[in-house]
Amino acid sequence: MPTQNGNDSGADSESIIVQSGNERQLAESMMQRIIHAADEDEYRDLRDQLWALGEAAIPTLRAALTSRYPRQRMAAACNLGRLSDYPSIGELIALLRDPSSRVREMALFGLGVLGRAQAIEPILDCVNDYDPDVRYRVLVALKDLQYKDLETVLVGAIKDDAYAVREQALSTLRDRATQKSLPYLLLALLEPEVKMQSLAETTLDRILPMCTEADYKKIRTVLTPRQTRLVMNYMEGRNLQEVWTPLYNHLASRLGTRRPEKRLDKYGRLLTNADELPELQRAFEREEIVELMLDHVLASGSSKSLLLIGDAGTGKTAIIHEFTRRLVERDSTFKVLESNTSELMTGTRYLGDWETKLKEMTEALQAEGDVILYLTNPDDLLGAGAHSKSNESFADFFKPYLQRGDLRMIAETTDDMLKGGLSRDPGFLRCFQQIRLDPMTDAETVRTLTSRLPHLRGRGERTVEASQDVLEDVADFARSFITRTQSPGRACDLMESVVEYVGRQRHKELPEGAPLTILHSDVPRALADTTSINLELLDDQTPLDLDAWNSWFTDRLIDQDRAVDAVIDRLALVKAGLRDPKRPLSTMFLVGPTGVGKTYFAKLVAERVFGDAEHIIRFDLSEYQGRYAVEKLVGSPHDKDREGLLTEAIRQQPYCVLLLDEFEKADPDVFHLFLQVLDEGRLTDARGKTSDFRQALIMMTSNLGASRINATPLGFSGGGDDAQVKRHQSNIQRRMEEVFQPEFLNRLDHVIVFNPLDNSAIERLVDLQIARVTSRRGFRRTGLQLQLSPRARTWLATRGFSPRFGARELHRCIEQQLLSRLSQTLVRCGRAAPGSVAHVDVDDTGESLSIRLEAPQPPAASPPARPNPPEGGPLATT
Repeated sequence: MPTQNGNDSGADSESIIVQSGNERQLAESMMQRIIHAADEDEYRDLRDQLWALGEAAIPTLRAALTSRYPRQRMAAACNLGRLSDYPSIGELIALLRDPSSRVREMALFGLGVLGRAQAIEPILDCVNDYDPDVRYRVLVALKDLQYKDLETVLVGAIKDDAYAVREQALSTLRDRATQKSLPYLLLALLEPEVKMQSLAETTLDRILPMCTEADYKKIRTVLTPRQTRLVMNYMEGRNLQEVWTPLYNHLASRLGTRRPEKRLDKYGRLLTNADELPELQRAFEREEIVELMLDHVLASGSSKSLLLIGDAGTGKTAIIHEFTRRLVERDSTFKVLESNTSELMTGTRYLGDWETKLKEMTEALQAEGDVILYLTNPDDLLGAGAHSKSNESFADFFKPYLQRGDLRMIAETTDDMLKGGLSRDPGFLRCFQQIRLDPMTDAETVRTLTSRLPHLRGRGERTVEASQDVLEDVADFARSFITRTQSPGRACDLMESVVEYVGRQRHKELPEGAPLTILHSDVPRALADTTSINLELLDDQTPLDLDAWNSWFTDRLIDQDRAVDAVIDRLALVKAGLRDPKRPLSTMFLVGPTGVGKTYFAKLVAERVFGDAEHIIRFDLSEYQGRYAVEKLVGSPHDKDREGLLTEAIRQQPYCVLLLDEFEKADPDVFHLFLQVLDEGRLTDARGKTSDFRQALIMMTSNLGASRINATPLGFSGGGDDAQVKRHQSNIQRRMEEVFQPEFLNRLDHVIVFNPLDNSAIERLVDLQIARVTSRRGFRRTGLQLQLSPRARTWLATRGFSPRFGARELHRCIEQQLLSRLSQTLVRCGRAAPGSVAHVDVDDTGESLSIRLEAPQPPAASPPARPNPPEGGPLATT
């Protein structure tokens, strides 16, 4: 088991850890296996096995801190902390600036476990990291380090966007909070999760007896009047006004009343309150829609409710907010109450509770007079409240009120949500007058960005400046690469991402009060940062070197030039902006024998285009057969809680390579499913939610027509020529036409036939695999060189190729026949001298490899130094 000595004496001095040969090989082997771990469980298992080696693993872990593989850096940072390796603190601090958020997270873990104060300042710099897991780990690390001003950090984290961060902050504050945390704990009472509310209540029970009037006065600097009212509503609902009486009286006095009656804002957010109006969104270039809504509401005798229908990003919420602002300007007696089914269900624990609450709300709305109920999720009304003993829902409750005109409602939805929601009850839908929103044109989008620019703020509350040309770039890039939403929303979202990106890059360089200026080059860089798409494909100012990209692929993919040419062609279309924006980035059908590099090619494309081979989503379609095949991919209409595997994966990672292995073995219904994907780049799941495939490169693999060939290398079979290659391609093409319908084949950008590998290709593949092997740490650390004789190369090529599995045997052959023997030789002779050469040949029997280690030759003795020649003359010879 690992040694975890807490004694600090001498721990900070540079320590030398000696590994035995077996432990070194084991540690390095585990570290290499971490790179190829199939999933998170396997990675953690290998990481913990490394930790179990104890101090013997430390040299391997230290070296891995600078590995180019994030998983190796993660495992090293985590385990060096667990093994109390204090000399590594400086390198762990450096990892806090690592581009991978998971590496930063593990570096924080390691520094927290090591517990040295020198790490506090660098850790505080990570408090505002963009990744919530990193921010969470910052709180844990500062707690482990016993940071003296931890409470200040924790109260700031209570307002974090991420639930896990807020929960960690509250959990830590429970035993550490003082009176200065009071306003932030009151904010925590407004959390929707019961656990968070309970944590806040427990902490308040402890600190309120110590609070003075001066502490209560600080509440107004944090809570808005609306938040104050919501806190009072919470206290009344829990009867806490009788327990926290001084606090309740202070809050009530701030609002000008001691015992307020039940208010509308207990049912939601009252948008027309004076403190809410400044926070409402602005809607630009939508004058006609806003005026139409105002005329409908203010017209005498008009009692019908309004339903805004439009795609995500068309500005429905902003329009309703702008309508609210102008409605109050025209008639201050109107109120708009924003709510949703979740908020209306809050506090209803027993059967019949929600009916009681809705009845109280409608009576309060009618008593107030001109109140409009704004529901943000109307499609959930048909299911909310129903249970096993009754089908009665919120929609059934509201329908008679809406039909009589006793209640007016404004709601928003999309076409997709409408089909699976309100459309199921035509009677309820008829209660609404429908207003449809179309996406904005490019010109309207740019004018909207121009109007929003004065309202944007960068880091440090800096104003934002951008030229008209830059705003046009934002609209153009948003239309081309952010296809999940429509304009102007996608352009506004991209603009905010650009402001955030530029703020991170230049905030500290700018003088106090200076504006944040957005440049042309910032737009593609921010988009690349958000989507992981290679900057060369996005930035017009960065040339795309097609020859360099071609060389990159051909250096790694042996003798499949057609595949490389096809992907280069598609990427050139993307760079030039000439691809069809309504279809996926590319749709390729990769067909050929097994073991010739089809799947490997897809991984290469993901690595080159998106910067990481992890940006690949892989489905083996041979597993999707039978009546439930489609339901697995898009979800079941009978189980709305289960997401579709395919649609959810694309929603989570829309910028990716989608690899569909063994496509021909899928169920016929799956073929039909992908016709829509290949044609329109969109797919709607069983819940009515649409997944966008237009930023994915879709690659389908198949062995159709290749079974007779079985990847037999042409050179090995003795008859390889162009005629044989053409027969091979013709056979595959004929089989595809037999299996797939014309409408499917017509939707493919490329059908790429992967050729069987010939003998020279197999030997080149051996060289490629050997080059990868020699980049491993064991070779790099000792300078050990590997030299294969021509016989050894041919031997590996012959035995590393299988007619059934193609070149997939080669990796296993090199591991078992070469590396295993080499590692045994190294272990027996001890550590090889730096610069040694391992000569690999075939032994006399021809059945195995022989390895001979050759120590480096000592440098030849230098001849006696000769005197410098006289200036301007030759050396005199004796």
